[in-house]
Amino acid sequence: MGPRLKNFKQTLKKSKNVSLDSSCFIYHIEKNRKYLELTRIIFKELLPNGNIQASGSTMIITEILIKPYRLGRHQLALAYKTLIKALPNFSLFATDEQIATEAAKIRAKYNLRTPDAIHIATAIESGAKAIIGNDRRWHQVKEIKTIILEDFTR
Repeated sequence: MGPRLKNFKQTLKKSKNVSLDSSCFIYHIEKNRKYLELTRIIFKELLPNGNIQASGSTMIITEILIKPYRLGRHQLALAYKTLIKALPNFSLFATDEQIATEAAKIRAKYNLRTPDAIHIATAIESGAKAIIGNDRRWHQVKEIKTIILEDFTR
């Protein structure tokens, strides 16, 4: 394991409780070569072993099911949804009034897209110590530590 992967693993272990953006799931499901080593650490090593706890917004379901539904692959969409819900040490949080209000504040303060603001607000409200995604604009967010996958690919 190279230094960047070790650094990624240590960063996650220090956070213990992280929130995941849809990009983590999409890269892993689609076996994106650039990020697959990183997502394997999350989904095949740290989560199953209980080394980290993870959470995410139900927005993840919306975002990862778009492509299978667009392709008319309803069984694949169901398989993805089942996989997410059965993931060990992972919890989904629906957008309630408190998360929606926090998302509005995040969106207003940082001019992020609504889905990004919902992911970040969900992370904050669920008690995550960090959120993992791949949008560099998230670095400006001060309310929670952001872990950007791209930062570990160089």
